[in-house]
Order: sequence, then structure tokens, then C-alpha cells
Amino acid sequence: MGGLRPDHVLLGMLGLLDLYNEKTRLFLRLFFPLIVTGAIYDSMRYFYWPAIGGRVHVDGPYGFELRWFGVSGQTLNEFFAAHHWAALDLACGFAYLVYVGEYLAVIFLFFFRGRQDMVRALSYAFLIVNLLGFVTYFLYPAAPPWYVAQYGFGPARLDIHPDAAAAGRFDALLGTHFFDEMYGRGVDVYGAYPSLHAAYPLIVVWAVFREPALRWARAPAVAFLALMCLSAVYLQHHYVTDVVLGLGYAAATIAVVAQRSAARASSAQPAESGSAESAVARRRASA
Repeated sequence: MGGLRPDHVLLGMLGLLDLYNEKTRLFLRLFFPLIVTGAIYDSMRYFYWPAIGGRVHVDGPYGFELRWFGVSGQTLNEFFAAHHWAALDLACGFAYLVYVGEYLAVIFLFFFRGRQDMVRALSYAFLIVNLLGFVTYFLYPAAPPWYVAQYGFGPARLDIHPDAAAAGRFDALLGTHFFDEMYGRGVDVYGAYPSLHAAYPLIVVWAVFREPALRWARAPAVAFLALMCLSAVYLQHHYVTDVVLGLGYAAATIAVVAQRSAARASSAQPAESGSAESAVARRRASA
């Protein structure tokens, strides 16, 4: 199960921001959905395995992938397992390391630009898309490509941990242990459906296209999205099906958040208009 870790202590200490000053309280309010997301994900370790026992889908996702996205009688994962290159190992491994960092970097960029509306939208988008993903993990636990490659189509094993899979080639090339440490702390072995790795960058693309001042970030954001979609398959963590699902979950999340943001903006306009009219009336009265 695991006990108290330094990140748990750090998460708890964030509550102290509410006591410091108005700026730190604003920061806590805007980023609170991200904190909640992290707490929910970490808590899954206490009920994940009992909840999915006997319900893991192994051959079903593989068969669907082979029928719809197979190439010459094999999945793209199997093709990339036999054909891989050091340059792609490094590029895809890097993308897998920083995909959450990209999302956080964009949120902080909006925060320091004073765009509280976009910070709020991105924070809630992160919470919503993750909740959709977490629920799917339990409703339809699906074995990832690396599991099929290592253990085959027999009954799903419940005594294993998440695996770095082909991302381990990144560590091997650089002599690091990033992915072993990262996946060693995970719990969702059978969380192939959907690929949240693909979902986050699509939300980032939506965000930077909403901000005219971030035109310079649009091409890099789109390029990173494409690289992440490739990386999810190339590194053996997801099928193409998972990537498509992740993009669909992100699109649904964007629709919800955009509608909510529009509703907030429209409700704020009458109040601002009323304040302006009151100010004009007061000036006329004093004149």
C-alpha cells in the first residue's frame, strides 16, 4: 500500500497558503482542482486491485486494435517493438517525462499573465478529464500492449506493478532511472483505456488557441500533441484505440469547460454593466 511520502507532506502543507495572504489564497483557490486530482489518484492504491479483480480485459482490446488499426497482421505496437530507433526513443521518452509539466507550465503562464479565467478553466479541465479516465479504469480495466507482450492473453495477473515498457530504452540510452522510479510508484496497471497522455496536450492546444498573445506557442503545442500520440503507441503503453479515446475525452472536457466559462463570462457582464451605470448615475447626481 505504501505509507506517508514526502509528496503527501507537501500536499498537506499547501493548505497553509490559505493563511498567508490574499495572493496565496487566490493561488490555492485556482489550483485546488489539481490538488484534488492528485489526492484522488494517490488514494486509488487502497481500492484499485479489489475493484478490478476478475474483470480485466486482455484479449478484447488487442483484438479490437488488430481489426481496426492493424498493419500487415500486427498491431502498431508490435511493429514498433520490432522497429525502433534511438532518436525516437529519446524524443518519445522526453515527451512522456514532461507531458504533465507542459500542462502545468501553460497554467502558470496564464496565472502570471493575470488570466484567472483560463487558470480556472485549465484546472477544472484537468480534474474532469482525469475523473473520466479514473472511472473508465474501473468500468473497463484494459491491459496495455506491454502486458500482452510480456504475459500473453491468459487470466490477468494481479501481482504486478506498472512497467516502463519501451520507455526503458530512454533510461538505458542516458543511464538514468526516471521511468523505473515513475512507474514504480503507480498502481493503475490496467488503465490503458483511455490515454490521458494524449488528452492533456489536446487541452493545452485548445488553451493556447484561445489566447491571441500565445500565438507563438500554438505550433509547439500542436507538435507536442502529435509527438505524444505517437509516443503512447511507440513506447508500448497504449493502443491507437486508447489514444483516440483520450482525445475524445479531452474534446468532451473542453466542451464542458468552454460552456462553463462562457456562462461565467455572461453572468459577470450584467454585474459589470450595472456597476458602470451606477457610477454614471452617482456622477450625475453629484453634478
